[in-house]
Amino acid sequence: MKKVLSFLLVITIVFITLTPPVFADQEIPTERVIIVFKDEVDEKIVNRYNGDIQDEFEHIPVVAAEVPASMVDNLENNRDVVAVESDHLVQVSGQIQEWGIDTVKAPLFWNQSFSGKGIKIAIIDTGIALHEDLNIAGGVSFTSYSKTFQDDNGHGTHVAGIIGAKNNGIGTIGVAPDANLYSVKVLDHNGQGYLSDIIAGIDWAVSNQMDIINLSLGTPYDSISLKKAVDEAYANGVLVVAAGGNNGNVDGLGNTVEFPAKYDSAISVGAIDGMNARASFSATGSELEVVAPGVGIVSSYLNNRYVKMNGTSMAAPYVSGLLALLKEANPTLNAVQLRNKLHHSVMDLGVAGRDNLFGFGLVQAKVDELKKDETVGSVQEAIVVPTITKPSPAKKVEPKPVIQKPKKIVKKDLKATISTAKLTYKRGQTVWVTTKVVDSKTKKPLKGALVKLTVKPSKGKTKFIQVKTNGKGVASFKYVTNKKSAKGKYRFTALSSLSKYNTRTISKMIVVK
Repeated sequence: MKKVLSFLLVITIVFITLTPPVFADQEIPTERVIIVFKDEVDEKIVNRYNGDIQDEFEHIPVVAAEVPASMVDNLENNRDVVAVESDHLVQVSGQIQEWGIDTVKAPLFWNQSFSGKGIKIAIIDTGIALHEDLNIAGGVSFTSYSKTFQDDNGHGTHVAGIIGAKNNGIGTIGVAPDANLYSVKVLDHNGQGYLSDIIAGIDWAVSNQMDIINLSLGTPYDSISLKKAVDEAYANGVLVVAAGGNNGNVDGLGNTVEFPAKYDSAISVGAIDGMNARASFSATGSELEVVAPGVGIVSSYLNNRYVKMNGTSMAAPYVSGLLALLKEANPTLNAVQLRNKLHHSVMDLGVAGRDNLFGFGLVQAKVDELKKDETVGSVQEAIVVPTITKPSPAKKVEPKPVIQKPKKIVKKDLKATISTAKLTYKRGQTVWVTTKVVDSKTKKPLKGALVKLTVKPSKGKTKFIQVKTNGKGVASFKYVTNKKSAKGKYRFTALSSLSKYNTRTISKMIVVK
């Protein structure tokens, strides 16, 4: 049921129950799925079909879960479920920034003292590696094997350098060298991950008030859950930039734009070469919005190195960087207005007007767009009009009503503890894991906090489950071992989250003999 997704690169380089839940070592065939509910998430439905929820998203009625393969069809037929989708694998494929910066004319903004200061950009990718040319403001990992958001593949680090490599006299310089870069790791060292991890990354970006999301990845398969996540981000004032795809035909015929770039709530980006010609691999289609440099792009890489890569994965971060400059210069404008400004700034390529090869055209920084007043009309009737020789039909962007001035929420801190009755257990014994979540300042218990527990043995399969805290701020878990359980160390990691609070991760180690 799994389908493979691909990063948009051309050359391959190496993507409230009263009874505590019970873990077991039974090996029942299961499938990773994403469940879309009609209105609200109902955990009882998942439990009814013997499913284990692995992730629940704050902004959309969607969960990621492991469900017995024999129960998938029954779950999909439940009247409160919109869809059950395969949690697709995401796989990186792909392969230095001398010409790109000048092509998009970023120095014009720098000369006006705009460099992306204060703009928060979530790079949802393989992570970002420590590099002398990069400042990482923070991040998170949604991969099961790593709790660090460090890049162990290289793709995410390359994307980060295009957006925001420092102006420090070494290496390269990014489009917005002073932007705040956040590493949202959703793919592992092999460049593989799941669709649900990408959705979790988007959800995290909304919760943490990112200004821009960069998605240099895509899939040919439409997904209700992915669309809901992208739509919700845009509805919350977050600009979502997505690579259009590398499956374009050499002759430029056909619609080959991939998802999520194909959604109206995302800015779809194609690639051009140093002669302003369409890259032969660049996706084409009516959804293509703009193009940017994507051939022979030099940027940061693992181990303080710099390499060349090609692809719409490289083009998308140029757009993210330019949007950061525009937002810094126009801090009161909402997402729709900034998107309009981006269109006003393009250089038309190909036939006059918007077309399937170049969209509105090549994104560029234009000084006359820095502080131009914008008329705020109805957000639902937002009209996009590019400055082109022959105006094309206006495009309506309607994911959900867009917040004109995204509300900034100052999150509080929570404190979490995790405990077990003892540190050493014999095989066949039951391990009770207790977590308690309180407000860090008031010390009051927090009811309804979502605690996601990961159990990782020294050998064997990692298990996941989640539950909400009771009125005392306590969530209890029961892990059952048997004679076949692996001997050795077991790490219990609890991720606690609650609306209006920052998340907190804690761990506990035991030994099973």
